[in-house]
Formats: sequence, structure tokens, C-alpha cells
Amino acid sequence: MILLFTPRINNRIQYIAKTLLRDICGFDYKVTNSSEEFLNFRGGKINYSGRELPGAALKVYPSGLLQEKGIRDFVPQVQKKDDFPVLFPLTRTDVVCDLGFDIFSSSFYLLSRYEEYLPFLEDRHGRFEADQSIAYQQGFLDIPVIDLQAKQMQKKLLEIFPFLEPRKNNFTFIPTYDIDVAYAYKGKGVSRNLFLFAKDIFTFNFSNLRYRLETISGKRQDPFDTYEFQLQLQKKYRLKPVYFFLCGQYGPKDKNISIHSRTFQTLVKTVGDYAETGVHPSYASNFKEYRLKEETELLSGILNRPVKNSRQHYLKLKMPQTYQNLLKTGIKNDFSMGFASHTGFRAGTCTPFTFFDLSMEAETRLKVYPTAIMDGTLRDYMKLKPEDAIAKAKEIADAVKKADGTLITLWHNDSLSEHGQWKGWRRIYSELIEHILSEPKP
Repeated sequence: MILLFTPRINNRIQYIAKTLLRDICGFDYKVTNSSEEFLNFRGGKINYSGRELPGAALKVYPSGLLQEKGIRDFVPQVQKKDDFPVLFPLTRTDVVCDLGFDIFSSSFYLLSRYEEYLPFLEDRHGRFEADQSIAYQQGFLDIPVIDLQAKQMQKKLLEIFPFLEPRKNNFTFIPTYDIDVAYAYKGKGVSRNLFLFAKDIFTFNFSNLRYRLETISGKRQDPFDTYEFQLQLQKKYRLKPVYFFLCGQYGPKDKNISIHSRTFQTLVKTVGDYAETGVHPSYASNFKEYRLKEETELLSGILNRPVKNSRQHYLKLKMPQTYQNLLKTGIKNDFSMGFASHTGFRAGTCTPFTFFDLSMEAETRLKVYPTAIMDGTLRDYMKLKPEDAIAKAKEIADAVKKADGTLITLWHNDSLSEHGQWKGWRRIYSELIEHILSEPKP
């Protein structure tokens, strides 16, 4: 067991101690503000204070961030140390800090998404994007720095207290699929199909018109119908995927087929029989909050069970409002923590963590699952060719393996279609999964 001493216990310290010591390092722990209890304790000890206390202990000098309340506009100092960057490095020479930086403040700043509460330059979808983050600007977005720093702390603790026996975390892979548009041609209704027929004719897109007619008549499989391929991968590799269904009303950014159609409901029920599911809150739900509850209830009605998982369409995540709305709706797990414009670790970690609401100064019950790789990120934002995309994806996967973390990938049914601009990308996905599940090289 680890005993963490701090002069004043608050929600920030309790939260980050649990996340680092228990969830990542695998220790049982307790936080105390009693110096007497700390001195008499016979297990592993961390002195998180400016006091000099006798006896063996890992000493971490506090920067002060965890004793603050509210949010102030500042950018923490970053320094490279032991092959990875750290926030809140020790700059004083008159005090002792065994790690050389305040690991608790560093992790809390990244996990709480502190910087996303401050003013920032939104992208065209109103999002906080990768180039606004300290991780991108300092060049460590593709590194799960919190997990690496925690492993360093664990190593130091075991050097001081060799009798400790931490629980080991195992690498986990969770493939996920966002179903933005369930089918390219099927299930779109008479009026919508008539409009699309006319559009193909007036734009002289006769190849698409022929494809549409053959698909609707049943002579050809819908190009976006890649669900059997996904199921084959699931069976072959014993995967446990999570599917997110867009259930919003049709709009400029929400173009799925109607949730009320038999085609869509059959698909949802079929997928729900062999995989975990969740709601994909529509783009419009960010402006009309009642739609989140409406869409979640519609999906729950089709599945005949509560919906506990979500991922925002377009990864539209606004702190803390998005998460507060999800909590009000009864969502337990969210998979939106990732950047659309870049691969990597938006919150600095590849370990699922609970959301700490800075506006309330409290930990919540919402579990956040960080997504590291998305198909559209590789092709549309980073403009990578297939061979470069697979190299980048493997690099991220290997970083998560090294950290014994959880790798979450985001793919779409249409990007596996071998249709149009996605030709050749099915091979990329298959190769990536094979690499992810292969044994690491010695």
C-alpha cells in the first residue's frame, strides 16, 4: 500500500492520486494530512509537500496547482526529462524532488483538460483542435506521457520500497465504429431517393445513378454495407468492438438514413446482438440540447435496453458542457476524447479515466475512453497516403503497447467499402489490426 502525505486534502488531490496510484500504477493507496500517521506508516510512502519528514519516502515537490480553486489563464512550463516531456518541472535548487517535476500537477492539468476551459481559437466546427494544445505545440501529442511518467514513478517507488507488489495492467484493444451513414443508397425513402436520382442526372453522374439503381433493386450490395466484413474480423481476432449509431434528424451535417426506417432498425438490432453499442449524438444536438436525450431514448427503444456509451459526431467536445449534458442523460462512458485533426492522446493518456469537472471542482461518474487513431484523421486531415497512414497508426499502437494501455481506434463503415476515395483502405485496417494483436518484437 502507498500512503500519500499532503498538508491539505481536497478533491483535486484525491482524484489524481486515485488515477495515478491505483488505476495506472496498480497500487492500493491512502491520502493523509497527518504527519504522525505518515511517520508511523510501514508501507510505501510519498511526501507530496514542502516539508522535510524523516524516513524513507518518494519526495514530490508540489507546484501549487492542486491546492488552487478555479481556473487561471496560464501555460505550464515544459521540459524534456528521461526521454519524455514533463510539465511543472522543478526550477528551485533549494528543495528535493525525486522525479524532478510535479507528476500530480502535470497529470491533473492534462487529464482535466484545463487548457480547454481557457479562451482558444475554434476551428470551423467550434472545436478545440490539436494545434491549440500544449501537447501538439511541444511535440508530445503522439506520446502517452501520463502513463510513461506513472511508470517512472512506479519504478522509483519499487526501488525505495522493493516489497511493494503493484497490479499489472495489460494492453487492451477496443475497435470502435461510427455509423454516420449506415448505407450509401439503401433505406433512404422514396422522396429522398427521387431527389438523389435527379441530382445524379443533372450532374451527369450516370455511373453513380446506375450503382444506386442496382443497389435499390437488390442486384448489387450497398457499398457502405461492410458489416459482414467487420463481423468476420471480430470472429477471427476475438474482438470486442463498440458501435456508435447516429440517430439524429436529417440535416446539413447529419446525413444518416431515418432511425424510424425498418432498414436502420434491423441493422441496429442485428449489430446489437453481437457487439456493444452506443449513441452518436448528432451535430445538431450541440445546439439543441434536448435532442441528445431524444436520440438516446430512440436508440434505447430500438435496442430495448439502456444506452450507456456515446461518442460525439465530428468529435464536437466542449468542456465541460458536453460531458455535463451526457451525465444528465444517463451516459456512463464517452469515447469522444480525441482530436479529429491529429492522431495521439488528447488528454495525455492511453488509460480510461473519470471526468473531473473543473467548473464544479469535483470528480464525476463519467468514464472517458481516449481515442487515439481515426480513419478520417489519417486521410482527410493529415493527408497521409495509405503506406504512410499505416506507419503512423502502427507507431501509435506501439506506444500504447509499451505503456500497457488501452488502444481505441475509430473507423467508419464507409471507409471499409473499397468505394470511391476509400479504395485501398480496407487493407490498411486489416493490416493495422494484425499488427495490434501481434506479439511485440523482443
